[in-house]
Formats: sequence, C-alpha cells, structure tokens
Amino acid sequence: MDELLSELKHLGLSDKEAAVYLASLELGPAPVQDISHKSKVNRATTYVMIESLTGRGLMSTFIKGKKRFFSPETPERLMSIVRVQQRELEEKQNELSKTLPLLMAMYNAEGAKPQIRYLEGTEGIKTVRAMFEKMKGEFVEIFPVEDVHTTQELMEERKQHHTSLREQQTRHRVLAVMENPDPAKVTSMGKGEWRMVPSSKFPMHGSIVVRENHVFLFSYRSAILSVVIVSKEIADAARGLFELAWIGAEKFPSKIVE
Repeated sequence: MDELLSELKHLGLSDKEAAVYLASLELGPAPVQDISHKSKVNRATTYVMIESLTGRGLMSTFIKGKKRFFSPETPERLMSIVRVQQRELEEKQNELSKTLPLLMAMYNAEGAKPQIRYLEGTEGIKTVRAMFEKMKGEFVEIFPVEDVHTTQELMEERKQHHTSLREQQTRHRVLAVMENPDPAKVTSMGKGEWRMVPSSKFPMHGSIVVRENHVFLFSYRSAILSVVIVSKEIADAARGLFELAWIGAEKFPSKIVE
C-alpha cells in the first residue's frame, strides 16, 4: 500500500488524494463516511479530496435512493494525468527554446563585474570540461601532474576529454609541475608545447587554465573544487602571469607536441 501511495504521489496526487483514491478503489461505490474511515482522512477533508479527484477525472458521484455514493474511475484514467503532464512539459520546453537564446545572451554578456561559478566534485569537473571543449583558441595551463594523476575523480573520462581536444587540434602551452620532470609523461591534447618544472621548487596543489576570457581554477587537496571566472581583464592578467612563468621555465625540460 505504501508503494502505491508513493507512485500516486509521484504522479502528482497529494498524500490525502492518494489515500482517498486507493480507499475508493478498494471499496467501490461508497458513501463518504466509508471512504473517510477507510482512508483515515477526516470526513470534511475527504469531501474536498473527492472534489479534487473528480476534477482530475478519477472519481464520480451518483445518488441511489436518498444517499449519495462516490465511485472511483478506472485506474487507466491515470494515464490521462501523465499525458497532461507530457503536454505541459512539451509546452515548457517550447517556451524555453524561445527564451533560452536571450537568457544565454545575458549569461555570456560581459560587464564590469566578473562572472564567477563554483562547481564541486566529479559533476563539476564534467561540466567544466564540456564548457571548455566548446571554446576556441589557444589555452595556457599550469597543473601539478602527480596530484592530477592520483585523483581518481579527475582521471575519469580524462582520456576522452584529451581526445576531444586533440581532434580539434587545440593549440596550448602547458607548465607541468612534477617531482621528476619527464617528457614521457606528456599527453597529447592537440598542437602544443610543454615545459616541466620540479615540484620541489614550485610546490602547488591546484591548476590554473586560461582560455578566451575564462580563467579556470581547480583545487584538489581537501575536496575537488572548480572555479570559473569570466572576465577579460582577469583573464589577461592571468595570461600575463603565465607568460612570466613560461619564460622562467625555459631552462627546464620541454617537449613540443604536434
């Protein structure tokens, strides 16, 4: 019974509507006091629930002798509720498809105040990667190799992400922070250049990626956190800092990926 109540509520009936309808199904045509007793809903509220169910096409009423009876309609009528919900959902989808371009234009519009988004965990990483793959142009990145390789959540679908970037022939420059700089650890993400710096001299446990007017910040230690900042000024500043680091890393091992 609890499972049936749960299913009816999932279709949109309230707790008491579901209780009254199930009681009516068991009783068949019955006066309100019987339905109230069976459903454990007080009589006054049962009248209200019956009226609501009648409006949904799930109950009807008739008079026999001097007494009014209430009868449930076939449970097949529940399909009509689903069809109504489907129509309403389709209408909402159509309305959203018309409005979405305007909303996206507002979302993408850049003003004086930077846009900042915080995303957590694996789903946050997936969202950021999907966003990143839709962007164009070169990106620059600084990341701690060992931290990334030992974080399972980051490695999930990472190969697929790199494949997507490689297929787009994405140009990039990467500063890889690792314990023992090794060009063999470089993965292909398109056409790019890597420089490897020792983590003993440059300890860090987060990543910075800059592409277009976006700055992506990732933290791995206590929890996986992704921060996306959309601002031309901040992106230019982060890109400038990367250039300084890139020049400073000239003396360390490097590798060009074509």
